[in-house]
Amino acid sequence: MIMPIIQRIAERDQQRGNAGMRIPHIHRAKFVFGCLLMALGVAMPYVVTIDAWGIPLGAYAALDGKNELSLWIAAMRLIALNSLRAFPHYLGAFTLAESVEPAGGGQAAAWLKAAAVCILIPAVYGLIGAVHHIRYDFGLPAMAVIILLVLLGKSAYDYVSLWKKAMLILVLLTALQVLDLMPCLKGFPTGRGEISRNIKQIAEFLEMEPEMNGVFGVFFLVLLFMGFLLFLLIRDENRLRAMNELKAQNERMLMETRIGVLENRTYLEMRHLVHDLKSPLTSAQALVGVVRMACEGGAWKKEAEYLSRAEQSIEKMSGMISEILYEDHKTRISTDAILACLMSQISVSDYASLVHVENRAGNAFICVNRIRFVRALINLLENAYYALPDGTGRIDCTADAQESGAGSFIRFTIEDNGAGIDEASMELIWERDFSARGSHGLGLSFVKKVVDDSDGTIEIDSRVGIGTCVRVTVPAEEGEEEELENTGD
Repeated sequence: MIMPIIQRIAERDQQRGNAGMRIPHIHRAKFVFGCLLMALGVAMPYVVTIDAWGIPLGAYAALDGKNELSLWIAAMRLIALNSLRAFPHYLGAFTLAESVEPAGGGQAAAWLKAAAVCILIPAVYGLIGAVHHIRYDFGLPAMAVIILLVLLGKSAYDYVSLWKKAMLILVLLTALQVLDLMPCLKGFPTGRGEISRNIKQIAEFLEMEPEMNGVFGVFFLVLLFMGFLLFLLIRDENRLRAMNELKAQNERMLMETRIGVLENRTYLEMRHLVHDLKSPLTSAQALVGVVRMACEGGAWKKEAEYLSRAEQSIEKMSGMISEILYEDHKTRISTDAILACLMSQISVSDYASLVHVENRAGNAFICVNRIRFVRALINLLENAYYALPDGTGRIDCTADAQESGAGSFIRFTIEDNGAGIDEASMELIWERDFSARGSHGLGLSFVKKVVDDSDGTIEIDSRVGIGTCVRVTVPAEEGEEEELENTGD
């Protein structure tokens, strides 16, 4: 079940890659957060200094008094200080790289993130040196963290929250900072900062090198193991969330397929039903026409008039049956007739007594598919009823005439004093599978399609706890009620 989704995503990515260069998508929140972290990283030497933490004082006190404990404390403080200073701009570079997503995706996005990290971190090191006149050692730990960020970015753990990735970066960054104070790594590009060299020299003078190598080696391995466990947790969580997302997409596709099959079957059944209904009507209309013609010109003029009316009623009924099947079948109909048909259909509903109808448009006409348009209004009334607390409240349905530079319009307004719709749901209400009460979620998508087919517009205003107002606006028509188009069998 998952494979069709994966193939579909792959085809989409391939189409994007063949579409040429496009403007990359930028996650604004991530971009701003990354910039703030980078700025904080540049400002950290103002706030977090080795003198404020008493690191040089502790190291020299250990040298003067041959106090090993003072040196251990100074070394631990230096590891914490270096980690705290470096963490903002490393995380900021990673966040900035993640905030920009190329339109092509795939390998292009991975290489762009890698290039961004490799450029931003050395640039911050240079900026710190220019602003604070201090030299951050760009050695093995820094390069190792950059490699870590590149690998983490290329793996695209998009389903894991940023703070979990930040914890992983902090743990591994601290582990790599420990390497700066291991005397056994003198020949490697680590611990080349002034205070780091001083601590290692004091350790050599106090003959503490074996202890420092052992303790910091264990400390490094413990932190590295913790980072590895965090990485496994992040990877597994990302996989689970990705699979859940694919499963949800697959379920939506299956639902759409089932709905499509159901619609096709319903359409075929409706065609047969319309044909079965219209066949006897056509015969009846023909017979009535023949009898009417026989009655004309003689003493049966009154009867001929009655037969003519019956023939018109049969033709009107045939048109209404066609409206059930053919969406483009439209009728010029008055607002009075629309509202009367609406009230007639909901008269047996539980909420009929709550609906208050008022026609302020006068003797106005619109051109719509009568059956589908009334059904759309009923859907809106049902939604309003379900939003009322305990089925009590008020639902107002009004029709107004509107004039503008674009012409004349009729606006149908359905307003309730129910629970309202929250902002998150407002963005989803037009989606086909969205439902707030566990139904199939076809109501508002059907309403919007009917309104669009009627060359109209629909607007929804809602406030939680106050109510919802839906406005359906369609062009007004001139003339009397008549059938414009008759499509059918």
